[in-house]
Amino acid sequence: MKKFFFIVLFFLFINSYAQEKNTLENKNSIFALVQNYIELNLLLESFRNSDTNSSEFQDNIKEIEKQKATILTTLPLKIVSQEIDDKEAKDFLQTKNALQKSVENAQIKKRYYDYVDNKIKLLNLTSAEHFYLCIFELEKVFIEGAQSHVIRSIIDKSIDALKEDMVFSFTLDKEKINDVNQLRTLEVNENNLRNTIKSYNEILVYLRNNASLLETNFLFIGLGLQNAINYINEQTSISSINVGKIVISIVVIVFFYSLKFYLAKILYFILIRLFGKNSANMEIKTHFLEKLQGPVGWFLFAYAIGICFTILYYPAPVDIRVSNILSIAYVILTAWLVINIFDSYGMVIVAKLAEKSGKREVVNLIIKILYFIIIVIAVLFVLSHLGFNISALIASLGIGGLAVALAAKDIIANFFASVLLLFDNSFNQGDWVEISGIEGTIVEIGLRKTTIRTFDNSLVFLPNSTIMGTNIKNWSKRKIGRHVKLFIGVTYDATPEQLEQCVEDIRYLLATSPLIAQVDDSALNHGGTRARYRQNLVSVNDLEGYKNNTYVAVSGFSASSIDIEVYFYTKAVDAGGFREARQSILLELMKIVERNKLSFAFPSQSLYIEKISKEQKEELLA
Repeated sequence: MKKFFFIVLFFLFINSYAQEKNTLENKNSIFALVQNYIELNLLLESFRNSDTNSSEFQDNIKEIEKQKATILTTLPLKIVSQEIDDKEAKDFLQTKNALQKSVENAQIKKRYYDYVDNKIKLLNLTSAEHFYLCIFELEKVFIEGAQSHVIRSIIDKSIDALKEDMVFSFTLDKEKINDVNQLRTLEVNENNLRNTIKSYNEILVYLRNNASLLETNFLFIGLGLQNAINYINEQTSISSINVGKIVISIVVIVFFYSLKFYLAKILYFILIRLFGKNSANMEIKTHFLEKLQGPVGWFLFAYAIGICFTILYYPAPVDIRVSNILSIAYVILTAWLVINIFDSYGMVIVAKLAEKSGKREVVNLIIKILYFIIIVIAVLFVLSHLGFNISALIASLGIGGLAVALAAKDIIANFFASVLLLFDNSFNQGDWVEISGIEGTIVEIGLRKTTIRTFDNSLVFLPNSTIMGTNIKNWSKRKIGRHVKLFIGVTYDATPEQLEQCVEDIRYLLATSPLIAQVDDSALNHGGTRARYRQNLVSVNDLEGYKNNTYVAVSGFSASSIDIEVYFYTKAVDAGGFREARQSILLELMKIVERNKLSFAFPSQSLYIEKISKEQKEELLA
C-alpha cells in the first residue's frame, strides 16, 4: 500500500513539473530559440577570431557552449508546439517571390550591390525554409509514431539541402562594387548567412544523432494509450492535473511489475522443455531462474518507467536528458542480463563443451574474454550516451598506444604468455606440476597469472610471463607408467642358487602382473596409424608418456646386505592407483623372499674383542 501511495505521489509531482515546464517553455517559440542559437554562434565566432589572447575569453566561451547545449536540449520539446497558419505561409511566399524578382531586376540593371544583398537575403529565406520544413515534418512523423530510421531519413534530406545552400560565392560580383562601406556591409551579411546555415546544420545534426531518443514508444502508439488518456480526462472534472496520464502510468507500472512474476513461470516452462524433469537438471533450472529474475525484473521496471515518461511528455518527445538516462539504464541492465545468462545456462553448455574437448582452461579463457567484451561494449555505449565521441576515443587510444604499452608491458607480457601457455599444452587445469620450486595442482590459468594449489593446501599465484621463462615439470603428462625403484636387501647367509631363483621369481612376477606396465603398453599399440608414422620423426612413447621398462638384478654387496635392484613402472599413474599397485607388488616381493627361504637384512654391527681378563669375563657372564 505504501509503494502504491509513493507511486501516485511520484506521478503527481512529475505531471505538475512537466506542465509547469511546458508553461515556461511556451513563452519562447522554437523560432526564438533558433535565433538565440544563431546569435550565440556569432558571439562565439567573434571571441575565437579576436586578436587578443583567446585564453582570456575561455570562461565566456564555456558559458556560450553551455547555453548552446541548453538550447539543443530544449528544442526537441518544442517541435510539436509549432503552429503555422495560411497567412504566415502566404507572407513567406510573397516575400520570397519579391526577393527573387529583386535579384533578377538588379542583375539585369547591373546594380551589383542590390543583387548581392538581395541574393543573401533570398538564401537566408531558402535555408530557413529547408530547416523549418524539416522541423514541421518531424512534428508530423513523431505524432504518428515514427521510428528513428524515419527521423534520420527526413533530417538527412534537409542537411543535404543546407549543404547546397552553403555553396555560394559573390567574389566576382563584389569586385564590381567600388563603395567600401557597401563591401563591408555585404561581408557582414555574408558572414551572418554562413553562420545561420551552420547553426541550422548543427541543430539538425544534433537531432539526427539523438534520433533514437526522439522516437515514440511503439507500445504507446500501438496500444492507443492516448485515446485511453483522453477518455479518462473526459470522465473527470479536474483541469489542473492530467488524470488520464497519471492513471495510465500507474497501470503501466503495475502491469510490468506483475509481469516480472509471470515471466518467472514462463521461464520455468521453457526450462522444463530444455532440461527435462530429473533432479540434476532441476537444480540447473532453479539456478538459472535465480540468476535471471533480478536483471529481467529491473529491465521491465526501467522499460515501464520509459513508457510512463513517454505518456507524461506526450505529444512532446521525452526530454533527451531523461531518454539518455533510460538508455544508459537499458545498456547496463542488458549487459547484466547477458552476463547472468552466460553465468547460468551458458555455463552448463560451456562445461559440457569443456568436458568433451578436454580443454577446460581454453574454454575458461574464452568465457573471461566474452565477459570482458560484454563489459567493454556496455561501457562504450554508456560513454556514447554521455556525449563522448567514441570514434575519437578509439583513435586517441592509437595515439597513446605506445605510452600505454610501455606502462602496461608486464600486463601485456602476462596476457600473451597466458595465450601461449594455453595453446602450448604445457599443462592443463588439474595437472600436478612443479614450477619454480612450487609443487601442486593447477587451479586456473588466468589472463595474468596461473593459480596453483600446493599439497599443504596453500594457494600460490605465479605470473604467466615468469612461467614461460622457467622449467615446468608436469607429473600428469603420463599415460601409462609411474616409476618404482627399490632395493631388496637379504642377509649374507644367502646362497647364489637362492639369489638366482629369487631374481627369476621377481622377473616372472613383474612380467605377469596386470598392475605393471608391459611391452605391449605402448603408444604404437594405443595411438593408431598416426602414431606409427610419427615414430619415424619422434619417440612417440616418450612424447605421449608411455614407460614399460623392467629390470631385476643383484646390484651389489652392502655393509650388511646383498642388494637386489627392482626397477619397474606401474600402469596406474594417479596417486591412489599407484599407491595400491605399489603396495600389492611389495607384498608379493615379501612372499617371494620368504618362499626362497631368504631373510631381509637390517643394519647391524659385529664386535670382535681380542683380549679380555678373567674378572671381566666373569662379569660379562654374570
